[in-house]
Amino acid sequence: MEWTARSASAGQRKLRGRDGSMRIGAFWPYSRTLLPSHEIARRNPDVLDLDNHVQFAQALEAVGADFALIADGYAPGSEASSRTGFQDPSTNATIISVPLFLATTHLGIVSTMHTTFLHPVVIARLGAHLDWISGGRWGWNIVNGFRDHEAKLFGLEKKIDDYALAQEAVDIARELWQRTPEAVHYEGQHFKVDGKMRRPVPDVLPLLVSAAASARGRAFAAANCDYLFTSALTNDIVRDTARDLGELAAKAGRDRGPQIIVLADVVIRDTPGEARQLYADLVGSTDEEAQKTWASHLSKIGDARPNSADLMNLVGTPAEVAEQIVELYRNGHGRGLAMRMLLWGPQEAARLAPVLADLQKAGVWTPPSTRNYCW
Repeated sequence: MEWTARSASAGQRKLRGRDGSMRIGAFWPYSRTLLPSHEIARRNPDVLDLDNHVQFAQALEAVGADFALIADGYAPGSEASSRTGFQDPSTNATIISVPLFLATTHLGIVSTMHTTFLHPVVIARLGAHLDWISGGRWGWNIVNGFRDHEAKLFGLEKKIDDYALAQEAVDIARELWQRTPEAVHYEGQHFKVDGKMRRPVPDVLPLLVSAAASARGRAFAAANCDYLFTSALTNDIVRDTARDLGELAAKAGRDRGPQIIVLADVVIRDTPGEARQLYADLVGSTDEEAQKTWASHLSKIGDARPNSADLMNLVGTPAEVAEQIVELYRNGHGRGLAMRMLLWGPQEAARLAPVLADLQKAGVWTPPSTRNYCW
């Protein structure tokens, strides 16, 4: 490898900060293609070559990205999905975080861990070590489960979408992460814990995030999380979501709800019209059988989140993409952006530099270095 691992103390802890500027990050390419498309897979780096991930993370940090969100899963959706490289093979969100932390200094990484499949003591132990290795740059994306076929892999009849279970998991992890740890005595409906966890433990409670879309999920996020990732399609939907989160947070006794991070497809090219045509070609290249299976999985779990062209998209020249992001921000509804880059790699990350420069000129984004790299 051509990169040098940094020590665990090399990074600077990412503190919370609400300075009013946007937070810009990446939805991590955890599989070779984020849509079921042979063409996209063909054009992307090998997802099982660690150097590709390291170089992408370093390039994102170099241009000024704040974070990466790494999704995860356990079972492929179908043979058709596997054939295209869609979600299979894929990286494990917890394990891939380690080399990314060691190869960067300030980039925050949010990794997915499922409360249904992992005991909260395991989550707390893994999370404490990710916090230690990164110097405090780790966050937990809290997920129950997602699909029935994944639940069956664990011997369950169907997926468990129980936010009472997730709440117990978060409560236990928080207790185990206390700086002066005492024995934890907890007995709930789903979990029982009696004892102390070995150190290290985080100096500060790790960042907690959710991508919940249901009413129960939003209530959970409002009560517990720092960020809510949403694939809301329009400014109006983002506005309504923000209002809903604020009301739910107040009911939960919090001063304010989680900040909204909008998930959006981002394609940037220098020539006018080139990015729009490329995006249309990429979205149009999806495998019909795999796409149909994927849509079926989403409908079975009542998930209204889009998975292809219906996602909010920011497509165009650097100036055009910056203008779209500024509009999102100035409407008062977008305080963060998680970019799903259908084509990924260090060259694609470098295309963000002029976009971020324009955002800085517009006063909607400030470089992480000027705000102590806070979340």
